[in-house]
Amino acid sequence: MVLRAPLLLIITFSLFFAPQVSYAIDSPNITSPSPSGQFSVEDARAVLSTYHRNRLNIDRAMEITDDIIEKDPNNIEALIFLSRVWLTYGYVRERTKEGKIKAFETGREIAKRAIEIEPDNPDAHFFYVANLALVGETKGVLNSLFMLPEIRRELDTILELDPNHCYGLGMQGALYLFLPSILGGDNKVSEIYLRRALFVDPHLSSAKLYLAMNLRKQKRYNEAIAVLQDLINDKEPAFYPDWYLNKRFALNLMAKIEEEQK
Repeated sequence: MVLRAPLLLIITFSLFFAPQVSYAIDSPNITSPSPSGQFSVEDARAVLSTYHRNRLNIDRAMEITDDIIEKDPNNIEALIFLSRVWLTYGYVRERTKEGKIKAFETGREIAKRAIEIEPDNPDAHFFYVANLALVGETKGVLNSLFMLPEIRRELDTILELDPNHCYGLGMQGALYLFLPSILGGDNKVSEIYLRRALFVDPHLSSAKLYLAMNLRKQKRYNEAIAVLQDLINDKEPAFYPDWYLNKRFALNLMAKIEEEQK
C-alpha cells in the first residue's frame, strides 16, 4: 500500500493473490488467451502486477476481469479481484474527488456481490471494507467517523473467519495506530497486530512501513530504522508495485527519524 496519513489510514492497498514476480505487458501469457481461448484471473493479476510501469495496465486488468465475469457472473475469484482492481483504479488512476468516490463505491458493490454469494469469504469482506473506508476518507473526516462502526465490524468478521488473515491483521494494526486515543487508538495494540501480520507474511511492505511509523511514535527509533532497512532490502516483496512505491516512502521516513535522533 502506498503511504498516506488521513484519520482512518488503513491498509487498503495491500493485495491478495499477488504474484511474487512481475510480468511484462507484452508477455505472451498476458496478451494472448490461454489454450482454452479465454483469459484467466491469473492473466489479469499478472497485468496488474506491472501498474507501476504503466498505469494503463490497471484498465487492462479490469477489462480482462470484466470479460470473465460477463461469462461467469458468480465467479467469486474474479469478483474479489475486480473489487481490488477498482480500489487500485480509484487510488492510482482517478484524480477528482467524484471519480475516486465512484471507483471505490463500485469496488464496494462488487465485493458486496461476492459476500452475498459466499458470506464466509474473508477476502470478499476485506475488499468490501477497504473500498468502504476509502469512500469515507475521500468524502471527508465526518463520513469516515460515521463509517467507523461498520469498518470495525468488518475487520472483526475477517479475523473471525481467518485469524491469520495477514491483510486483516495489518488493517487492524493500522487502524489502532492512526485513530486518536479517544476513539480507541492504541500504539501497543497496533504493534501487536502489525507484528502478527508480518509473522504471517514477512514480506508485506505496507505492514513494515506502518510498524516503523508505530515505533517512531513510541520513540523507539533504532527499531524503526531496522524495520525500514528490512523493507528497503527485501528481495522477495509480497507485491512488487507496492514495494516499489513504499521503498521511497521508507527512505523518506528513515531520513526524518535520523534527523529526530540528532
